[in-house]
Amino acid sequence: MARTLTQLDEWPRHQTIDTFDTVATSSPQWSDGFWFCFGDPEGRVNLITALRLYPNTNVMDGYVICALDDGRQYNLRVSRRLRPRIDDLRCGPMWMEIMEGLKTIRVGCDQNPHGIAFDVLWEGAAPCFDEAQGHRRYVDGRLVSERSNFVQLGDLSGTITVAGRTFKVDPSWVGARDHSWGIGDTGAGERPNQYAAPAEGTQAGAALRAFGHRQWTLLRFPERSIYYFFHHSNEGAFTAFQTRVDYPYDAGREGWSYTGVAVKSAEFVDGLRRLKSSAIELTRPDGGTDRLGMETVSKPVYMQGGGYWGGYHDGLGRGVYRGEEVVEGDVWDVSHPTIVRDLQGAEIPQRNGAWAETYARFWNLDNPAETGLGLLEAVIAGPYPGIRD
Repeated sequence: MARTLTQLDEWPRHQTIDTFDTVATSSPQWSDGFWFCFGDPEGRVNLITALRLYPNTNVMDGYVICALDDGRQYNLRVSRRLRPRIDDLRCGPMWMEIMEGLKTIRVGCDQNPHGIAFDVLWEGAAPCFDEAQGHRRYVDGRLVSERSNFVQLGDLSGTITVAGRTFKVDPSWVGARDHSWGIGDTGAGERPNQYAAPAEGTQAGAALRAFGHRQWTLLRFPERSIYYFFHHSNEGAFTAFQTRVDYPYDAGREGWSYTGVAVKSAEFVDGLRRLKSSAIELTRPDGGTDRLGMETVSKPVYMQGGGYWGGYHDGLGRGVYRGEEVVEGDVWDVSHPTIVRDLQGAEIPQRNGAWAETYARFWNLDNPAETGLGLLEAVIAGPYPGIRD
């Protein structure tokens, strides 16, 4: 079999006898890629962008989805044939440049007919946190997920232009990112009945399970970066919990993790599945607590606009070959707390309901001087106190 050398093969990091042109699985759902979020403290801009490679479907795709304070979400989706340009982190008008691994990345989007363009320098504010260390999930004996990822908070600089408005990205903005790889829910296309339905009592794929209240947060305070994640059930139990606190590279301080969490309050917009404000209590290893308050400042960004859950115009999902070079986009009305509409007023059903990302302002209730900004993925699935629907 003929092999192809890539630029990565120059580095002494091989793990098998194969080149970096191939991966050690034949699954079409294997992918590797980047996810960046940019937001400002006034809530004017909530921008998420991603590039992803699917070696076994020979596809690269990506998106820029941005909610502005005008109540609209501007979507740009791109897709192309991956090889022979596997070393080129460019897809349509979108591009990335890795300047120093784990620290400095430049990411951008050139001018295009859909009116979304940016050039942003990402500089890591603290070391990356290895969030998912090779997690595998099986349903009915079938591997449905195999994933690793790391997350990081960053300092931003540059410019963003959306719908004719240009925003200067300054030190008050906060960036959050995720680099993940493995077998996920995308790549094989949106094909009903591709696999046998899960047996009763099991759940697979990207279905929205009734976990209650989810917060997945990357928060930047002036002297530290905080990641936390939890699921808080309707009955009050925490079915998932993970945290990490890290300090700037030159601080000379070791990172650590909280040992427990409690939800002290949660207020929702009009009783709908959109968090307005909340307070949580995190337990430190020394037994003390940090009480954090938060309130959302941005409009939500719905991930379906990036092509998830059949979000492309062809309905085929991410990681699917749809042409040599495809660029498409649309504009949504996201002024309602949980309902997405087109500009003519027709509802655009979101397959996973109110799953969306927001930016939020945070403050330490015990130390008012400690305030910050962060990405807040707050999802309410199933019954939960304060939700009326």
